[in-house]
Amino acid sequence: MIEENTTKSGIEWQRTVEGEHAQSDRVREETASDDFWRPVAHRFVPPMKGESAADDTVERLAELVSPTETVLDVGAGGGRLAVPLAEYCFHVTAVEPSEAMREQLVATAEAWGVQNISVVPGTWEEAVVEPHDLVVCAHVVYTVTGIESFIRKLSSSARNTAALITFERPATATFLPLWSYIHDEERIELPTLPQIESLLSEMDIEFSKVRLKEWISRPFKSKEQAFTECQARLFISPDSDKTRKLWDVLGEVLVEVDGGFRLKWTEPHRPQIVSWDV
Repeated sequence: MIEENTTKSGIEWQRTVEGEHAQSDRVREETASDDFWRPVAHRFVPPMKGESAADDTVERLAELVSPTETVLDVGAGGGRLAVPLAEYCFHVTAVEPSEAMREQLVATAEAWGVQNISVVPGTWEEAVVEPHDLVVCAHVVYTVTGIESFIRKLSSSARNTAALITFERPATATFLPLWSYIHDEERIELPTLPQIESLLSEMDIEFSKVRLKEWISRPFKSKEQAFTECQARLFISPDSDKTRKLWDVLGEVLVEVDGGFRLKWTEPHRPQIVSWDV
């Protein structure tokens, strides 16, 4: 309901997200999966222990917490931030609604030998957690409709600092051009950094920004993996005309790179930390 948001930015945010969701539902061909994230959960993990990270998000977040403090990771995914952050603080609580993501997170923590981490299943809106010193929410708010109450809960759950990690363009920007090829229409872009800045300002939240290093997503390991992930992002069924069209399109737009394949227009992600004291 539009009444959940009261600021001009919040109302426009909700309209954009609802429009994007409606577009997804309109073109959706495949039977709805019990877990949308299962085909891509493997992408939301930190590098193998001992390998250097592609970006400096963990390093910069670690500056906001001490070894005696706690971190709450909202929408923790496969543990890309939660697991390495656990080595910088006393305890990490990871809130994650996706079963596939939670399974990946637990497997990642075990691979790292990290034990000071607990997992809370469910969405942020329904989760019941005690306040933590640092609350982190990375690349989650893009699809939230009741954005103002979501942000207020982040603030009320933080003893010291709340931090959003956001891209300048949607996290799914790499897949957006495929919509014009497959669905013959432009994909509605979800809110990102500019909309977050406007929203926080209208909510009278004084925030600061830290620009992080640009980084590029891991390549698809194979053409088959590229096809599976693109198919999921486009909501098309395995044996439809659009699926056959996707195979043809990928033959033209996939390029071979070190480690696999990328869509030829893939650009680096440009993330920032938007944080505020509470």
